[in-house]
Amino acid sequence: MKPHPLFRMKTGLRWIAALTLGLLPLHVRGATDAPDLDGDGVPNIVDPDVDNDGIPNALDDNVDGGIAKSGPYTGQYLGDHVNNDNPAEKDIDSDRQADDSLGETDIDGDQMSDTDPLELDTDGDRRVDNSGSELDIDGDGRLDDDSAEDDIDGDSLDDDDLVELDIDGDNSMDSSDSDIDGDSKSNSAIDEDDTDGDGKLNGDADEDDADGDGMRNREDGDDDNDGLDDEEDDDHHDEEDEAEVRVDLTPTSAALNHSEARVSLQRMATGTIKLKIDAGDFNPGSYNIVIGGVARGTLVLTGSSGKASGERQFKSTSTTTNGEYLPLNFEVINQPISIELGGVAHYSGTIPTPPDPLPPGGPVEPPVTTVLTQSLTASSGTPSQAEAKVVVDIGLVGVIEVEIEAEDLPAGVYSISIGGTERGSLVMAQEEDGIKGYRHFEIIPDEPDELLLDFLAAGQPIVISQNGTTYFSGFVPGGE
Repeated sequence: MKPHPLFRMKTGLRWIAALTLGLLPLHVRGATDAPDLDGDGVPNIVDPDVDNDGIPNALDDNVDGGIAKSGPYTGQYLGDHVNNDNPAEKDIDSDRQADDSLGETDIDGDQMSDTDPLELDTDGDRRVDNSGSELDIDGDGRLDDDSAEDDIDGDSLDDDDLVELDIDGDNSMDSSDSDIDGDSKSNSAIDEDDTDGDGKLNGDADEDDADGDGMRNREDGDDDNDGLDDEEDDDHHDEEDEAEVRVDLTPTSAALNHSEARVSLQRMATGTIKLKIDAGDFNPGSYNIVIGGVARGTLVLTGSSGKASGERQFKSTSTTTNGEYLPLNFEVINQPISIELGGVAHYSGTIPTPPDPLPPGGPVEPPVTTVLTQSLTASSGTPSQAEAKVVVDIGLVGVIEVEIEAEDLPAGVYSISIGGTERGSLVMAQEEDGIKGYRHFEIIPDEPDELLLDFLAAGQPIVISQNGTTYFSGFVPGGE
């Protein structure tokens, strides 16, 4: 009869353990330093069946408690009577490493690292980590949504650590996980007030990365990763440099009684500006939105006579004229606005000035209010005389221009990556005063060599490379 596979595995491990222990100093080999619950010569830390009950640790509801099937304690109950999922069980595999300790990398003793993508049940309680019923993924006795639980998946990375990209250890990266902290509350749930489970409520002043995706709230367009852009999210918590203001427009003699219209202007921390005009209790029709004396869009109001309503929105990061948003690429603050039908104004008023940091007034073209310059860092293989920098122009609608300048790199074509995505090329060519290169991005390109700036740039990493070799790197100025 062939020996049971588990027996063969344990026999092999005994030899490995014996050889390993034989190489260790005596003070390390002592019984107190290498717990061996079943006395089979294989320390618990590498024993696939800690209590020798014939049930591999990976399948055992109580890894360190059962009746020994073989060995010196055959027929005896070994270990404790505390199941893996009991909050009182603080060391599931009895290896003398507490389940919530930094040194414990295999909580359930199944010989699979807690960070292994194939480890689907970290604490061995027979509930997979992403199950709705799994409320304590690492089995350390603290519920996943407990404010004191700072390492939900037990991988020894603090949940608030920038390098912790899978907080609940379900192999779904936080940036795309619908339940980031694994507490069985969807990110979008009304009662989910701590999306990343780091003990800081989403609205806390010191919570600057609500979803734990490594991107700070002020640079993140969806702070809580609930699938709604911040400017559309009713439970979004404003960052310190966000601003919004709403005003009612004034009816003219052509307006219906009890009708109403208003305008709101919102600036997100990401630099996005959104303008919204909404109206209700009008007669149905397509009304012109006139801003600063120029018709900028159409407000379509639908419904029965005297009950029609609708809205029109503009956004600074929009580049299309036929989507949900129209491009906001013109001056709006303090500009006169009217809602007209057939050349007759029904409502009028002035677009308000939000609280700082938005500046008042300005020319029709987006004004340049700030110019920031940041030198980039040369890599080890970059010629010593070479230099590169990024120049950013910040206007009313956020970052409106980004220019990359370099000199004294070898002539050729280089790749420009911003925010981890290739955005264009930098051509280094000989000029009268040396080899130079320029690349210009603008939200309203007006020259053939300018590229459209339709992505978040401020605060994003930038890399200048060629054929996989990095020559310069750094961050685009304008972020916090």
